[in-house]
Amino acid sequence: MASIVLQPSLMGMFPKFAGIDPIQSSAVTTSEQDESQIAPDVVALGRLVPEGGTLAVALPSGASDARIARLLVAEGERVDAGQVVAELDNLPQLLAAKKSAESTLAAQEAALEQVRASTVASLAEARAARASAEAALVLAKQELARLTKLAENQVTTQALLQHAQSTVLKANAELNRTIALVERFSGAETGRQSDIMLAKRNVDLARANLDRANKDLASGKVMAPQAGTVLEIHARVGERPSATGVITLGDVERMTAELEVYQTDIRAVALDQTVSMTAQALRSPLTGRVTRIGQIVGRQSVMSTEPAANADARVVIVTVALDAPSSVHARAYTNLEVVGRIRTEAE
Repeated sequence: MASIVLQPSLMGMFPKFAGIDPIQSSAVTTSEQDESQIAPDVVALGRLVPEGGTLAVALPSGASDARIARLLVAEGERVDAGQVVAELDNLPQLLAAKKSAESTLAAQEAALEQVRASTVASLAEARAARASAEAALVLAKQELARLTKLAENQVTTQALLQHAQSTVLKANAELNRTIALVERFSGAETGRQSDIMLAKRNVDLARANLDRANKDLASGKVMAPQAGTVLEIHARVGERPSATGVITLGDVERMTAELEVYQTDIRAVALDQTVSMTAQALRSPLTGRVTRIGQIVGRQSVMSTEPAANADARVVIVTVALDAPSSVHARAYTNLEVVGRIRTEAE
């Protein structure tokens, strides 16, 4: 039997012969394809973390060899930013240095006041001495002039004339001396005199040393850089903190989940999608929404217990902000492994 071949023009007419509208037929086929391409929910492993992550509080700068002398917080305790959480064994030495700097500053300030008062008094004395020297020079010059006239008339002796000349020279020298004294102590009232300025520099130096001693106190205390809850204590009294720091701090008032989504599934994930998370330690599932999708494809760190699980999977970190009730429930489970299900269908 010869086979029948339908020409393209006849094939296009076949739906009409069968009572089917070609446009409706195409729409039905497209709808079926769209439904078959709807992505299923994305399931990923992850962990619970405080918003912003956790922070390892290390020793302050300059205290690398110090040990814990006093621990002022306990695990689970809420701390404020700048609160002292531990004191180190170098703190007494730093406090002694600060006390010494305070004493030095007080001594230099007292010396400044003493120099200022002494200089003002010396300036007054120098001015009085200059006035006296000026008057003495005037009298000496008058006496010299009188004796000079008498000597011209040969009424006085040469010895008296020479004595008057010597007196003028001495009076002039005394005036120059007092002028130099006045210049040396000038500026005492305004604080611009050299001795006062030197005393001021000593005060400034002592104050700088005190400021440095106050700053050095920071190397004897461990302070919380931000508000949060003490999640773990790594060093106790008498121990030298290691690279893990003194404590681990986190803001558990607002909890999030970091899900590791396979790179092949990440295209189905979008911001604000609903997420549910479960774990054996949780009494009920946690819920939240996607708030951030990472920009880096990295290696998986949360491993499944399945023997056939891929240990070298490439994943993208998706951050989920938990809603208020779930955040309250999760705050005691930092780093708890969870299984997250991201709903990719439109709500």
